[in-house]
Amino acid sequence: MFKAGKNRLASKGKKLAGSIDGLEAGKLTGWAALLEDEAPLEVCIYTSEGELLGKGLANEFRADLEEHGINAGYHAFSVEIDEDKLTPGTSVEIRVASSNEKIPTNEFTLPKLGQHFHADIINVEGNKLSYRLTSATEIGSQVIRFASEQGVFCEKAIESEHTEFFDYIWLPEDLLTDSKQKIVISVIGASTNAGVDYIQSSPILTPVQFLAHSASEPELLGKPGHAGYRYESLKLQMEALAKSGEVDEIRNLHVVHNAVVNAHEDMTSFSAFALPKVENPKVSIVVPAYNKFALTYRCIASIALSFNKTSYEVILADDCSEDVTSRAEDLIENLVISRNEENLRFLRSCNQAAKIAKGKYLVFLNNDTEVTSGWIDELVLQHEKDDQVVLTGSKLINENGSLQEAGGLIWGNGEPWNVGRNSNPWAPEWNYARDVDYVTGAAMCIRKNVWEEVGGFSDEFAPCYYEDADLAFKVREAGYRTMYVPHSVVIHLEGKSHGTDTTVGLKRYQKVNEATFRKKWFSAFKAKSKPSAERLHQEKDNNVDQRVLVIDYAVPMPNNDAGSYAAVKEIELMQALGFKVTFVPDNLAYMGKFTKNLQRMGVEVLAAPFYTSLFDVLERRLPEMDAVYITRYTVAEKYIDVIKESGKPVLFNNADLHFLREIRAALRSNDSDAIEAALVTQERELDVCRKADAILTYNSTEHAVIQSHTLEQHNMHITPWVLEEKVPGPDFYAREGIAFLGGFNHLPNVESVEYLVKEIMPALHAERPDIVLYVYGSKMPAKFKNYECDNIKMVGFAESLDDVFHKHKVFVAPLLSGAGIKGKVLESMAYGLPSVLTEVAAEGTGLASGISTQIAESSHEWVTAIQELYDNEEKWVQYSSNAMSLVSERYSFEHGKKVFKEIFASVGLYTTQ
Repeated sequence: MFKAGKNRLASKGKKLAGSIDGLEAGKLTGWAALLEDEAPLEVCIYTSEGELLGKGLANEFRADLEEHGINAGYHAFSVEIDEDKLTPGTSVEIRVASSNEKIPTNEFTLPKLGQHFHADIINVEGNKLSYRLTSATEIGSQVIRFASEQGVFCEKAIESEHTEFFDYIWLPEDLLTDSKQKIVISVIGASTNAGVDYIQSSPILTPVQFLAHSASEPELLGKPGHAGYRYESLKLQMEALAKSGEVDEIRNLHVVHNAVVNAHEDMTSFSAFALPKVENPKVSIVVPAYNKFALTYRCIASIALSFNKTSYEVILADDCSEDVTSRAEDLIENLVISRNEENLRFLRSCNQAAKIAKGKYLVFLNNDTEVTSGWIDELVLQHEKDDQVVLTGSKLINENGSLQEAGGLIWGNGEPWNVGRNSNPWAPEWNYARDVDYVTGAAMCIRKNVWEEVGGFSDEFAPCYYEDADLAFKVREAGYRTMYVPHSVVIHLEGKSHGTDTTVGLKRYQKVNEATFRKKWFSAFKAKSKPSAERLHQEKDNNVDQRVLVIDYAVPMPNNDAGSYAAVKEIELMQALGFKVTFVPDNLAYMGKFTKNLQRMGVEVLAAPFYTSLFDVLERRLPEMDAVYITRYTVAEKYIDVIKESGKPVLFNNADLHFLREIRAALRSNDSDAIEAALVTQERELDVCRKADAILTYNSTEHAVIQSHTLEQHNMHITPWVLEEKVPGPDFYAREGIAFLGGFNHLPNVESVEYLVKEIMPALHAERPDIVLYVYGSKMPAKFKNYECDNIKMVGFAESLDDVFHKHKVFVAPLLSGAGIKGKVLESMAYGLPSVLTEVAAEGTGLASGISTQIAESSHEWVTAIQELYDNEEKWVQYSSNAMSLVSERYSFEHGKKVFKEIFASVGLYTTQ
């Protein structure tokens, strides 16, 4: 019941006004305002008898209010009311929450409830929400509305002659955040909601069974439907072990786990725990604190709980705290303390703590954060990949699971911008490593020698705010790079340390230092765009000259097949030329660690549910691209016409000439149906070639075949293949056996093994039973196990190519059909492992028989060639040396970059790199 209060608002001489519009889906709508006062009113909804129905804020914009002079129009409300108290015919009034003053409105009585509906959420699978709607009478023609706490996201018309109706909708990307979301389902026109439920939907739509290769990735540990049971088991086991007192490590883990999962606001006592004891840490984590020990304790516990391979120490920068912080070292074993004799405040306290750091890298971490597994490893990884990267920053997540910041942007007017704020943290545009204007000091890593070189945080920004942006600009001025690292994930409880009011406390320096920063660095940011939502996606990428959309049938998996290895190297070549690469697989599937590895490289990877099809990608993203690079004709033929209509140049990489491979196989088997099918493939493949602006092939044979059909030569190019430098292997006498390697979802590799098993190895066994064949490769057919015998071993997938090319004496590739260039043959060259090949296998490699390899066709030739290389050290060393010289000349990264530069120039894209 309300009580009469003083008429505080009326005493100001301003007039209250309002209106109640109606009741729909359990919400009373209308408006309320204090005229000549822009501040929104908090209102309470009461019955005329004084029973409270609900409470809310009148702060929503309505154009009609603005048109009629109701301030600026931001005074509409939509208040959810207690449906159990809805009595038809009861009068309703609205009052100001702070004073209980009644707001003049039209008379309004609760309407008759009419037809009642009930809705249940049956299941959420990926981005598909299945639901059921029921009614006591025939449902009829209705419009169902779905809303989250962010607002209405779907309205769907339905028609049913029954009292029960089953259907589904697709969830928008904003709800696919792995956090719980409240969903309200209503029927338009009905007075009450049909149902309220909570869902938890994942942004990863790839079925779990296809992500087994990434099961240990931190972001995927909880993806299986039964992962909750695993978590419960783990927690119970930890509790049992902790009580037993027999395992100190588990007890420690139990303590830090509880510290992290419990709300810091409720902490009044603190259990002791230990950080790792490390003499020479790679990373020194500086956590600045002033009182608020519960926050700091929880933050440091999360560091201990998170799993990282990188060694670290934690330095507490205590700025003269008066609470438990002043004796934190008594509770947290191995905690390093930097305690100030006088209050230095945030910036100077951090600078002081950095002086005692032992690590090669300094990490600054706010005490109002919670870190996740791998957060340190990911930050350091980018430093160790490139010496020019000296400052890295984490992806910051809000407590509700939404994105807080994905790197910082400074607009042309000097305004800072938290990129991606309040977006879905899984969206592709926020999930690739990239150069940025700055990274936030809430979680950032800098190489210590560069920190010292640039003078740490600049004293002119004391006590705090803008010191992180200034540091990034100093780093860039010194010739280094600053990068945002999306897979280093940190939850930031924004405002817990300094609050959010910019007029009081330390927070007031946010405005003061803004002017200092703009004056100091105006010349560095003045050329950038003014703040613009349309320009955000371009401006957030630094060091980008041009943009290329790369399309292939799937995300490349380099350790599974040579084509994937080549795809990744081609992307690296594009990046080296200054291109930003956006990759999209035709199947739109997120593929765990393989997708993440591209993102770590700085590649934006587009996937479902954020894009519904590749046509959706082209409609939304093609305008920003300078060119499109497509691999495989089966992909290109679907999209090339749409791309060409846009005027964007198309570079077509045929991967291998499919119709040539099919014709070779058909002629060998003398299969007339296969020949007909190959001719169909020929027409489809050549149609793509005729439409492409540049055609890339891996060898000159395919080059000549295509040219003979298209009668064009100006747009034909040989695709460079880049081979990485290998660690030297054992000498001739430390090796044994011969090896074959191939992905067995590729038919020519299956044919090769069968030829080895049925023709070559029996003949070799008759003369040299001591020479054993080892067969490696992914997706090995089950029937291959039946081929094992004394001189044939089916090994299967090779985790490392070193296992293949360092252990054995001779590499064999008896390919009978196929096209393109053979990645396995090139790898054998890079490793310096001599080979015996067919003409098809040697095609395009540059290897010459009798000089750098041995070509064999008949089984007799194969047996002779294998034995000669296996027994003749002089010839083995000669072939090895000549092949490696060829690699150095034709397969280096610099050579590939030069060739790619010429290829892109041929379609009008010139680079300065």
